[in-house]
Order: sequence, then structure tokens, then C-alpha cells
Amino acid sequence: VVVGFTSVALDALGDVQWCPWAHCVLPMAMRRTCVALSPKLRMNSHPKNAVRWKPGTPGFWKPHYGASKFKWQFTLPYVREVDSLIHYPEVSRITGKPIDWYHDEPEDGYEGLRMLGENTLELRGMPMGRTPEYMQERLRRFFSKFGPVKQCRAEPHSRDPYQCDGRAWVTFRDKHAALKALRAPLKFPASLHDKVISMRHLDTDKRNDPDYFEKSKFWNAQVLSLARQLHMQLSSEAELRENGKLVALISNGLMEHELVILPKPTEPVRGRGGVPPSRGLAGSPTRLVPAGAAVLRRFGSWEALLTEAPFDELFVLERRGAASEGTSEGEATTLVVLPRLASATHRTRILRRGQAVLASRLQAELSVWWREGKVALPEYVQRRIDWQDHKPKLPFELQIMSRSKDRVRIFDEKFLYRRQLVRARNEKRKERRGEWAEERKKMQDEKLESQKRRRDKAVAALDSQKCSGLMGRSPGLVSSSLQRRAR
Repeated sequence: VVVGFTSVALDALGDVQWCPWAHCVLPMAMRRTCVALSPKLRMNSHPKNAVRWKPGTPGFWKPHYGASKFKWQFTLPYVREVDSLIHYPEVSRITGKPIDWYHDEPEDGYEGLRMLGENTLELRGMPMGRTPEYMQERLRRFFSKFGPVKQCRAEPHSRDPYQCDGRAWVTFRDKHAALKALRAPLKFPASLHDKVISMRHLDTDKRNDPDYFEKSKFWNAQVLSLARQLHMQLSSEAELRENGKLVALISNGLMEHELVILPKPTEPVRGRGGVPPSRGLAGSPTRLVPAGAAVLRRFGSWEALLTEAPFDELFVLERRGAASEGTSEGEATTLVVLPRLASATHRTRILRRGQAVLASRLQAELSVWWREGKVALPEYVQRRIDWQDHKPKLPFELQIMSRSKDRVRIFDEKFLYRRQLVRARNEKRKERRGEWAEERKKMQDEKLESQKRRRDKAVAALDSQKCSGLMGRSPGLVSSSLQRRAR
């Protein structure tokens, strides 16, 4: 029977004839026959059986290096054969996602409101690599500073319960706490992939700005550009070098770039494999405008920028003019900015240090939300979390028990004496590191003290009532709701 079927299959192919060694070509012949009779070729043109995505073609999903290793059995996208989209729209008007009418049902956007309550924040863009229980505890610790948290839920992935799906919900007891938490910038640290979270209040549909971190970095770059332009302008003209430039007119002749906000596209932008691309500001259009907006966003005033280290190495503030009869000293004198003597190479080095200072300033502004007002965990829970993040090493006496007795003589006197010497050396190194840490801390304190004295000397010209209160810590893009009095 097998030989007869083989001969029939080979005759059907037409290009292979019967031979005594037909059993050798039997698997290949059957494969060709199955391919010729496949329902996914010309014999069957049903759209559900059509193969539209192949490896190497646009839209085929391919994981990047460093991505998650769990399998993603994605489904083929549904292609509508009818042109009418009146009763069955292809994209949801609520969520903006494509609707799979074969398997899913369209969402109205109020599922979380009905299940979790009105005072609920919806979080999008949660990091992966951690269990949902870990992320729930992390979110509860963060949002408990703004008010009592009633419920915290991190959605597990449908194909891997030990991974987060990217969504989470935090329910508060009152609406005031929810809206106060919505104004706080939520950016995870580097251990959680530096994720910036998008938040939405389910009752009022208010949202935060998920691009505030990218905008702050853009404004920092414009601040560095303005500092370079101002120093070049003051150093190039002899009159400005001698008499200085009025702080009230300091933005004259300076230009900066401004982000152009484009209208949202009516159709959703699809990336590779149907995954929408990230909403970064890398390719956003810009335009030249008069200077001033970036400095106000990051420092609040020009005086705060010019007296901030290391920008005070390029500029100095002075008061010019004398008081006359009937006028006070603060009304008669004017505040001017003068350039310090610095070459182009020295100016570039100072601006490089200023770039690092602005980056650390932004990072401190974002990380302060994780540290201020944090609710202390019980000792047992904190010890378990520390053990999970930083597992302690086993003692060396237990480590050597897993080594081979044939290669390592764990009971040899020479081996034990060598390990004793290594242990003593490590203890000495630990002592030296501790001494160096104390000395380094002392040097940093002295450096901060010298910067403070230099800053106090620079702001001596700002002692009038008009300029008081400008040298405090910058509120940044989002003002701290913890320091704000409850209304």
C-alpha cells in the first residue's frame, strides 16, 4: 500500500519517476504533495487562511536584543473585506486601538471605573521584569504619601503571570488625594528601566504630561545654549564688557528653540507588529523664538541662573548707579550682568560641567518624590525586600562544599591558610574603603561649603526687596504638592 501511494504521489508531481530506491524519496515526495494541496495557496483564498505576514516583511514582529524571553503567540490582524465602517469601525473611538471583531469585544473605556470606583488612577507603561505583587507594593508605598490608598492592582500578563501587563490601577478613598497624586511626576528609577508612567483619573478623565521628562531635558539644552550666547554677546562688544547689560533686557538678541505641538493624527500610528511607537520628542519639530521660556521653566528667573554654579564662573551680577535725594537705594540702582574673563575652551568646559549639574538637578527633582514622605514598612517586610533585591553571599565554608574534591583540596592546610590570608586582605581593604569614604565625604562637604560662600557673595547684589526669594530651590516643571498647603 505504501509503495502504491508513493507511485501515485510521484506520478502526480510529474517530474519524478518510479525507481527501486523510492523509499529514499518518500518523505520528500509526501512533503511536496502536501505543499501542492495546501489550503493556504491558490485553492483556498479565504482571508482567515491567507498568510500575510512572513519573516522579513514589514510588520512582522521581531524581539529586540535584551527583550523578554517569554513567548508571544500573536494573532494575525483582521483585514476587513467590506469598505463600510459605519456599524463596525476598525479603530475604537474610545481607546484608539484596533478592534479585533473575530475574537474580542470593543471596550467603552469605563471598565476600570465600574470595577474600582471613581477615585481611581489608571497607570500606563509599567515596567516589566518584576512580579505584579512587587509592583503593587512599590506603587502603594509611593501613592500612600498623598492619601490613604484603598486598593492597588497591577495587571499580570495574559501569557506570563510573573510579568506585568503594563497597566495598573490605584484607588484612593477621596478625590482630593487622587488629584493631588495625579500632579506628581511618576518616574521609576534605573532599576525599573527609567519608565515614565502615564496617569489618568477615571472620573474626570484628567491626565498628566508623560513627556515632562523629555521636555525638561530639552529645556536644559536650551539653557546651555542661552548661557553660551549671552557670554559670547557680552564678551564681543566693548561697551557691554565695560558697563554690562541690564538684567531686565537680558533676553534681547538671544534666541532659543521651542517645541511645536502638532495636532494628533486622526488614524493611529502603527509600529512593528502593530505595537505603537513610543511618544518621545526625538524627532519633534522646533522653531526659533525669543529667549526666556526655558530659563523660566527650569530656574524661575535669570538671576537664579546667573548665580547658580558653575554658571557663576561665566557671569557676575552688579548694581550700577547712585541713589539721589528722595529715592531709595533699591529704586535708583539697576542690576546688570557682566562677563567674566574666560576663553572659548574654558567656556566649553564650564558648560560641560553645567550640563552634568542640570542633569543631576533634574534627577534629584524626580527622585525626591520617592524619598519625601515615604511610609516606613514593617521591619520584617523591609528585610524581605532587601533580601530579594540584594541577596547575601553564602559563607565561604559553605561555598567550597560544592567544589569538586578531586580538583580543590578543601581540607588541605595550604588551601585553608591561603584563604585565611585572602580574608585578612579583604578586611584591610574594607577598612581602607571606609576611611576613603569618610575622607571623600569631608572633601565634598568642603566643596559644597565653598560653593555656598561663592554663591552668597554673588547674590549680595540681590539684597533688595524686589529680588528677594529668587534664590531658593527651583520648583521645576511640576511643583511639589507635599509642600503645598491643602486647600
